[in-house]
Amino acid sequence: MPIYEYRHTKEVGETCEETFEIFQKMSDDTLKKCTVCGKPVEKILSRFSGGADKLAPSRLKELGFTKLVKRDKGVYEKE
Repeated sequence: MPIYEYRHTKEVGETCEETFEIFQKMSDDTLKKCTVCGKPVEKILSRFSGGADKLAPSRLKELGFTKLVKRDKGVYEKE
């Protein structure tokens, strides 16, 4: 289940913080009220990791790995 982030739109309840995260199914409706204090909330766009693949073939050598490719008659050679 994905984690969604919400922010209080007006005032924040005594036991709440301005933003909070919640697990929801993708098919669930967007929250309109905070589950704790009942005050209005809005869904916000969260940051996500869009970093490079750490084990991409182009990075194998710098990570100390060797990529072997199968050639004729089952012989493996370094690429």
